[in-house]
Amino acid sequence: MSRRIALFTATRAEYGLLRPVARALRAQGGLEPLWLVGGAHLSAALGGTVSEIEADGEPVAARLEGTAPASDSPAAVAEAAARTAAAVTDALTALQPDALIVLGDRTELLGAATAAVILGVPLIHLEGGHITEGAVDDRVRHAVSKLADLHFTAHPAYRDRLLQLGEPPERVFAVGSTGVDDLHAAGPTDLAAASAALDWPLEPGVSLVAGHPETLSDRDPGADARAVLDGVLAAAGDRRLVLTGPNADVGREAVQAELERVAVAHPDRVRLYASLGRARWGKVLGAADALVGNSSAGVIEAPALGVSSVNAGDRQAGRLRLPGVIDCAPTAEAVAAALRQALDPAFRAGLTPDPLADGQAASRIAATLAAVDFSGLARKPFIDRP
Repeated sequence: MSRRIALFTATRAEYGLLRPVARALRAQGGLEPLWLVGGAHLSAALGGTVSEIEADGEPVAARLEGTAPASDSPAAVAEAAARTAAAVTDALTALQPDALIVLGDRTELLGAATAAVILGVPLIHLEGGHITEGAVDDRVRHAVSKLADLHFTAHPAYRDRLLQLGEPPERVFAVGSTGVDDLHAAGPTDLAAASAALDWPLEPGVSLVAGHPETLSDRDPGADARAVLDGVLAAAGDRRLVLTGPNADVGREAVQAELERVAVAHPDRVRLYASLGRARWGKVLGAADALVGNSSAGVIEAPALGVSSVNAGDRQAGRLRLPGVIDCAPTAEAVAAALRQALDPAFRAGLTPDPLADGQAASRIAATLAAVDFSGLARKPFIDRP
């Protein structure tokens, strides 16, 4: 009899990272993925990206209606997490899965993880152990790690951090990042493929911009976004720019307004997409000369492909850095200088894909889950370290 593994997703970001896991579970045999879909996926204002899940042929086992934040205020985001706890409780009670997988550090995870712990459903956490000092997500991630029964991390250094939190070593596996798996599976990409995906002719030197509010900063997120975009425009010259909408974080509306301002002002060379979707995202990222913003993709996926990355501000402060990532302040001058460096052919010639990102992270996760005894996970000891 197959084990039924629920996967919770509320945003396009973690869906793209979980999709390879669902496919690997099926390929492993004896494991059946069950998608619990809520949050921004079910909100037309936030992209309505459940359609992308369905277009991928992934069956939705439960739609968690009413779990998207009504606005980007702290109260609305907190209320959405509470509604998520209730909706996930109903879904887990109805579906009776053998375990629940959650990924990353989104605020919605607090609700999903709470439901699983109280219901006694084994909780599996992916991408724990990171540090992102500039976002409230950092505390969410560590809290979910302590609630989780089993862990899969992107790097041995992140595994070590979970061991510092007292997690049992036999429950923490360093497998790599699933964010790279789809990029490997899609194969090499180029400007022609990216242009066809967007139905917009791209040219050499195209840059991809992906930024989100820095939720632990006292700065105005709109002002930060304006500065970053002004810097990109100053350094990019006549190059084309592909912009993606921000996550459903506190302050997203101010960031979105700045993106729309730039797209309207420069319709000939700027396109704004609420969500590229995983397939288009991979094609554009692989063909781009640089990724600019403060997305985790700038320090994980872009370096894995050998793409230059400009990381502005502190949202990703604390994550491991690979060659090709240029950190800078969120000012127009600093971003412009960093992007000029990122686009320099001499700089780009020295970049090579990350050899540790082999595209097999999801397969390692599935193989481990096929062998784990879930019945023994409910009692988790705390391991004191000297």
